[in-house]
Amino acid sequence: MLRTRPPRHIAEIIHGPLNGTAVPGFTREIKRAMMKSVLSMGLPSMTGFLVMTLYEIVDMFWLARIGPEPVAAVTLCTSFIWMLAFSNMIIGPGSLAMISRRFGEGDLPRTELAIKNMFVLKFLFGLLFGLPVIPALPWVLDFLGASAEVQRLGVIYGTAELIMLGVAMTGYSVYTALRSIGKPVTALWLQIITTVVNCVFDPLLIFGIGPFPRLGILGAVLATAFAQLLVVILGLYALALPSSPVRVRWLHGRPFAAREMIQMLRIGLPAGINQLSFALATSLLVKIVAGYGTGVIAVYGICVKVMHFGIMAIAGLGLGTGALIGQYLGSKELHKAWLSAVLSIRLAGWIMIGYAVFLLAGAPLLVKAFFDDPALHQSGTIIIQILALSLPAIGIHIGAEIVFEGAGQNTPPMVLALIHAWVVMVPFLYLTGPILGGGPYAIMAALVVAHALGGAAALWLFYRGTWLRHEV
Repeated sequence: MLRTRPPRHIAEIIHGPLNGTAVPGFTREIKRAMMKSVLSMGLPSMTGFLVMTLYEIVDMFWLARIGPEPVAAVTLCTSFIWMLAFSNMIIGPGSLAMISRRFGEGDLPRTELAIKNMFVLKFLFGLLFGLPVIPALPWVLDFLGASAEVQRLGVIYGTAELIMLGVAMTGYSVYTALRSIGKPVTALWLQIITTVVNCVFDPLLIFGIGPFPRLGILGAVLATAFAQLLVVILGLYALALPSSPVRVRWLHGRPFAAREMIQMLRIGLPAGINQLSFALATSLLVKIVAGYGTGVIAVYGICVKVMHFGIMAIAGLGLGTGALIGQYLGSKELHKAWLSAVLSIRLAGWIMIGYAVFLLAGAPLLVKAFFDDPALHQSGTIIIQILALSLPAIGIHIGAEIVFEGAGQNTPPMVLALIHAWVVMVPFLYLTGPILGGGPYAIMAALVVAHALGGAAALWLFYRGTWLRHEV
């Protein structure tokens, strides 16, 4: 899977004209060194995202103890809030590229300014895309097919989530900044601390244990909000320490630079459109699934969270190595950027193969752990097993996309994502579901085929090599 020896056109970008000579390979020593660099940057980020995603699964576990309605409410709200979070995907890739490139160039003052720009933009965009949308929540939930009780719970959950959207997006800035300046382990510890806090308060506030009030679904979102606020406070402090590779003086110097903010948004806009497109397509999938009843929505929501555990692991791995690729491109070490990218995508594919095997074997136990109702066990098991088949292609797709994010070239993946969502995925889903009358299993099978095609196309895009030439 993915040879480290580049094809001729890539080799000529890295080494210059070959004039008919053989494509040079890489020594075993440099491949080992690059794998060590990929693991040192990628594994802490991957572990951090796994820890955060584990909380999401724990959250759904406790809510499932109440019944399928809270799980369905969270599933529907999450699909909608993902659409609003596309602004995070505009700023995130742009800031990753700019911070890691400036750091790789050794320009610490501009690196510090880029970090400040990111924090300001994330918080303001979170407020802008969160608060004004709260009145529309009942209509959105009704459109997505929620029952009356699911709508009621969804309004409670979604309102609190939207109020805290600015803080949540700023929290992700902490992780991006620390990874981009070569401190992924610090980011990991912050993720561990805040996730532990989240997991502790979750059951206390949901069930009213001890002196805490019984808040149900509101308790789940308040526990999350407290953890998000904590990570922002700790992150601001960590970046301001004299020992930080880039010391951010929050109250001194320029608070932000409008021109560089615009550049950050310009770089990230295609990635934001990519995220919005995927979120819209996912919302349509949720709407189709909602037609089969609250129980199926709840089962699908758990399946998504279980799948999300593996997907976020790969996203974390990619974000760590994306920062590394940005640093190598900034320092003009193109051969290291290529090797890091290949090894990262290869690693993502193998990890997802392993996770897929785990889900195929463990699906029955996972479903029984969440639901006491035997009627949900069979459908949940089959849905997880079908969706597990798509994981290797998803891993390759995400790995290739994040290479482009690290390079700051987000337009080609955006075009691919639009085609994947609206020419392949959505038509497949509607064809197998509403048009041909297929059930949930047929829809999930269509999703697997769509992801397989998307992964193959992303790999082709990566091998074109345009990301190696891109300047920020």
